[in-house]
Amino acid sequence: MSSIGVYRSGAVFGTPGQGMRAHRLTTSAVAWVLAWAAMAGCAPADKPPVAQFPPAPTYPADHQYTLDELVELSLFRNASMDVSRYEAEAAQGLVDQVKALWLPAVRYDFAATAYSNDLSYRARAFHIATINVPLTGKYNITNNVNLTEIAFTGGKRTSGLKQAKMYAALKKIDVERQRDAVAFDVATYYQLVCLTNDIDAVLDDTLRRIRVFRQVAQGLNTRGSLRASNLDFLEADLFVSELEQLQIAVRAGRQQAYSAMKQTVGLLPDEPLVIRQASLPPLVTPQERQSVINAIAQGFLARPENKEVNLFARIRAEQVKFAKAAWAPNVAVLANEVNVSGSPYAILNAVDGIIAGVIIDVPIYDPARRGRLREALGLEQAALAFQKQVEELLTLEIDVTAIDAQKALAAVMRAAKARQDAAEHLDSARQAYSRELIPASGVVLAMGIDALGKIGYSQALFTYHNARANLKRVTADRETPYGY
Repeated sequence: MSSIGVYRSGAVFGTPGQGMRAHRLTTSAVAWVLAWAAMAGCAPADKPPVAQFPPAPTYPADHQYTLDELVELSLFRNASMDVSRYEAEAAQGLVDQVKALWLPAVRYDFAATAYSNDLSYRARAFHIATINVPLTGKYNITNNVNLTEIAFTGGKRTSGLKQAKMYAALKKIDVERQRDAVAFDVATYYQLVCLTNDIDAVLDDTLRRIRVFRQVAQGLNTRGSLRASNLDFLEADLFVSELEQLQIAVRAGRQQAYSAMKQTVGLLPDEPLVIRQASLPPLVTPQERQSVINAIAQGFLARPENKEVNLFARIRAEQVKFAKAAWAPNVAVLANEVNVSGSPYAILNAVDGIIAGVIIDVPIYDPARRGRLREALGLEQAALAFQKQVEELLTLEIDVTAIDAQKALAAVMRAAKARQDAAEHLDSARQAYSRELIPASGVVLAMGIDALGKIGYSQALFTYHNARANLKRVTADRETPYGY
């Protein structure tokens, strides 16, 4: 019995030579399909593309940074910014995946199988003789090319693409939100460094004055003068000890704020960071008045959170459409070309043919489908309620922050007046002490009041600048520099 080639159509029988010619035709068809896939961009690449973001600005090692430069540098080097940017890039990859549902999918499979002996089955011919019919030879080689195209899904593909696009837009908006948060943190730490530096300078000046006064009081007491006593010297010494303890805490806080600022900017611990101005800047416009209504109108629509909840509500609404489309049928077109060849003496020397078909998937009964629709409808209403809640919270946050900025401006004006009064009180106490109108303890008290006035002004100035930076954050004001 000679080997025969069997075609999948079942209508044509041929000789072994015809089977080999069919194998060569199949090999040519496979090569053509692979070449077409490579030209279409379907061939696997050596390495997937990686998103490249703009490089961070570079500065020399001895550069003195301003607040604006630190904010700009943090937008490139902060680790949380990288997380947000790469998540946004990954979301765009999800959009590409959904778009690919409109394109055909082509696969090529190759299999080579070897056998230690021939597989056969026992056949009884005409109920007279029983023979062994070999199924395989020493090997079998299979080439398979599969083409799949989804033709119709009842709107599920379109709904899925809309959801993916809105999700990608939501992740891009999240980059803006993260940017505002990082910029505000950098501004806060920068101003904390300046505040602690200013307080340290006030304490240094006060300590110098108290030490001079202590030396004078000790000298007068040694000479037996009635203008100073041992009590004055002890009071000054106690005041010096308390100020030195406060100075230790202030310097430790400055170092902590400096380390936190470097980490927020994205600098390594061993990288140098020198700020150009180590003191809080003065008021920008003392006549400034921030309208609460204008702040709400300016910042409400520009806030990234408001855009995020809007997109989130639209995604939930699209999920309802997707759940409703589950009742629509799915149609797919399949084409499969297969070739199986074995050793020359196998009964299946060559199997070659093309299979084409259309698959229509009509959902008839699915008990979980109605539950998924109910879930989608509930989540849609919850998203709308959540959007309203976020809008109310944003309005309240902008309202409170704008009032806080006004309060901080008024407080810094009062603190400036208190600092001036404390300085005048110290001058008056010195003059009164020189005329022996008050004891020496009065001068020590006046020095303490003067130091408290300067420290209070620095704290009020810090609160003012921090309130301005916070107001820029809640109103999404990215055009104005953070350094003022």
